[in-house]
Amino acid sequence: MSRVRTDDQGFTLLEILLVLILLAGSGFYLLIKLPVNFEKQRLAFESTQLLEDIRDARQAALAENNWYAVNFYYQTGDHHYQIFRQGKMIKNVYFEDGIEFFGSPKNLSFNALGRSVGTTIILTTPSGVRRSIVVAPVGMRIREK
Repeated sequence: MSRVRTDDQGFTLLEILLVLILLAGSGFYLLIKLPVNFEKQRLAFESTQLLEDIRDARQAALAENNWYAVNFYYQTGDHHYQIFRQGKMIKNVYFEDGIEFFGSPKNLSFNALGRSVGTTIILTTPSGVRRSIVVAPVGMRIREK
Protein backbone atom coordinates (compact mmCIF):
# COMPACT_ATOMS: atom_id res chain seq x y z
CA MET A 1 0.00 0.00 0.00
CA SER A 2 1.48 3.35 -0.97
CA ARG A 3 0.89 6.65 0.74
CA VAL A 4 -0.05 9.79 -1.16
CA ARG A 5 1.36 13.06 0.20
CA THR A 6 -1.11 15.86 0.26
CA ASP A 7 1.21 18.74 1.27
CA ASP A 8 3.20 20.26 -1.57
CA GLN A 9 6.61 21.66 -0.88
CA GLY A 10 8.29 24.42 -2.88
CA PHE A 11 7.25 27.65 -4.54
CA THR A 12 5.01 28.31 -7.45
CA LEU A 13 6.26 29.99 -10.58
CA LEU A 14 4.19 33.07 -9.75
CA GLU A 15 5.83 33.43 -6.33
CA ILE A 16 9.30 33.14 -7.78
CA LEU A 17 8.55 35.73 -10.48
CA LEU A 18 7.14 38.14 -7.90
CA VAL A 19 10.30 37.90 -5.78
CA LEU A 20 12.51 38.41 -8.84
CA ILE A 21 10.52 41.50 -9.88
CA LEU A 22 10.84 43.00 -6.39
CA LEU A 23 14.59 42.33 -6.30
CA ALA A 24 15.08 43.81 -9.76
CA GLY A 25 13.12 46.94 -8.81
CA SER A 26 15.10 47.53 -5.62
CA GLY A 27 18.37 46.83 -7.45
CA PHE A 28 17.47 49.36 -10.14
CA TYR A 29 16.70 51.98 -7.48
CA LEU A 30 20.07 51.38 -5.77
CA LEU A 31 21.85 51.46 -9.11
CA ILE A 32 20.49 54.95 -9.72
CA LYS A 33 20.99 56.37 -6.20
CA LEU A 34 24.30 54.87 -5.04
CA PRO A 35 26.74 56.54 -7.47
CA VAL A 36 25.55 59.99 -6.41
CA ASN A 37 25.98 59.12 -2.75
CA PHE A 38 29.42 57.61 -3.36
CA GLU A 39 30.42 60.74 -5.24
CA LYS A 40 29.29 62.98 -2.37
CA GLN A 41 31.07 60.80 0.17
CA ARG A 42 34.31 60.86 -1.83
CA LEU A 43 34.04 64.64 -2.15
CA ALA A 44 33.43 65.02 1.60
CA PHE A 45 36.43 62.79 2.38
CA GLU A 46 38.77 64.61 0.00
CA SER A 47 37.74 68.09 1.16
CA THR A 48 38.10 67.10 4.82
CA GLN A 49 41.54 65.63 4.13
CA LEU A 50 42.63 68.82 2.33
CA LEU A 51 41.28 70.95 5.17
CA GLU A 52 43.19 68.93 7.76
CA ASP A 53 46.40 69.03 5.70
CA ILE A 54 46.20 72.82 5.41
CA ARG A 55 45.55 73.15 9.14
CA ASP A 56 48.42 70.78 9.92
CA ALA A 57 50.80 72.76 7.68
CA ARG A 58 49.84 75.97 9.44
CA GLN A 59 50.27 74.43 12.90
CA ALA A 60 53.63 72.93 11.92
CA ALA A 61 54.83 76.32 10.67
CA LEU A 62 53.93 77.83 14.03
CA ALA A 63 55.38 75.01 16.11
CA GLU A 64 58.64 74.59 14.19
CA ASN A 65 59.21 78.27 13.38
CA ASN A 66 59.59 77.35 9.68
CA TRP A 67 57.68 78.13 6.52
CA TYR A 68 55.38 75.63 4.85
CA ALA A 69 53.75 75.73 1.42
CA VAL A 70 50.76 73.95 -0.10
CA ASN A 71 50.95 73.89 -3.90
CA PHE A 72 47.97 72.93 -6.06
CA TYR A 73 48.27 71.17 -9.44
CA TYR A 74 45.27 71.08 -11.75
CA GLN A 75 46.21 69.72 -15.14
CA THR A 76 43.60 67.73 -17.05
CA GLY A 77 43.20 64.35 -15.38
CA ASP A 78 45.77 65.14 -12.70
CA HIS A 79 44.45 67.10 -9.75
CA HIS A 80 46.58 66.90 -6.64
CA TYR A 81 48.43 68.99 -4.10
CA GLN A 82 51.82 68.86 -2.45
CA ILE A 83 52.99 70.11 0.92
CA PHE A 84 56.50 71.52 1.30
CA ARG A 85 58.59 72.28 4.38
CA GLN A 86 61.19 74.94 3.57
CA GLY A 87 61.19 73.87 -0.09
CA LYS A 88 61.38 70.12 0.52
CA MET A 89 58.28 68.09 -0.39
CA ILE A 90 56.90 66.16 2.56
CA LYS A 91 53.49 65.06 1.24
CA ASN A 92 51.91 64.45 -2.16
CA VAL A 93 48.15 63.81 -2.29
CA TYR A 94 46.20 62.78 -5.40
CA PHE A 95 42.43 63.06 -5.45
CA GLU A 96 40.23 60.06 -6.12
CA ASP A 97 38.76 59.68 -9.60
CA GLY A 98 36.27 62.39 -10.45
CA ILE A 99 37.31 64.87 -7.73
CA GLU A 100 38.89 67.99 -9.18
CA PHE A 101 39.66 71.59 -8.36
CA PHE A 102 37.09 74.05 -9.60
CA GLY A 103 39.03 76.86 -11.18
CA SER A 104 42.67 77.40 -10.35
CA PRO A 105 43.39 77.80 -6.63
CA LYS A 106 46.27 79.96 -5.48
CA ASN A 107 49.16 78.25 -3.74
CA LEU A 108 49.39 78.78 0.01
CA SER A 109 52.47 79.49 2.05
CA PHE A 110 52.58 79.84 5.82
CA ASN A 111 55.38 81.80 7.46
CA ALA A 112 56.77 81.08 10.91
CA LEU A 113 53.91 83.09 12.45
CA GLY A 114 51.32 80.91 10.66
CA ARG A 115 50.26 83.79 8.41
CA SER A 116 49.27 83.40 4.77
CA VAL A 117 47.32 85.18 2.09
CA GLY A 118 43.68 84.19 2.05
CA THR A 119 42.19 81.98 -0.62
CA THR A 120 39.26 79.71 -1.35
CA ILE A 121 39.84 76.23 -2.73
CA ILE A 122 36.81 74.64 -4.38
CA LEU A 123 36.55 70.92 -5.08
CA THR A 124 33.94 69.56 -7.48
CA THR A 125 32.56 66.27 -8.78
CA PRO A 126 31.55 65.39 -12.35
CA SER A 127 27.89 65.95 -11.43
CA GLY A 128 28.68 69.50 -10.25
CA VAL A 129 28.55 69.07 -6.46
CA ARG A 130 31.03 71.45 -4.82
CA ARG A 131 32.71 71.94 -1.46
CA SER A 132 34.92 74.85 -0.48
CA ILE A 133 37.83 75.33 1.90
CA VAL A 134 38.24 78.94 2.94
CA VAL A 135 41.55 80.25 4.30
CA ALA A 136 40.79 83.68 5.76
CA PRO A 137 43.66 86.20 5.60
CA VAL A 138 42.50 87.99 8.75
CA GLY A 139 42.60 85.81 11.85
CA MET A 140 43.81 82.84 9.74
CA ARG A 141 40.62 80.88 10.25
CA ILE A 142 40.56 77.79 8.04
CA ARG A 143 37.11 76.30 7.53
CA GLU A 144 35.03 74.17 5.23
CA LYS A 145 31.97 75.50 3.50
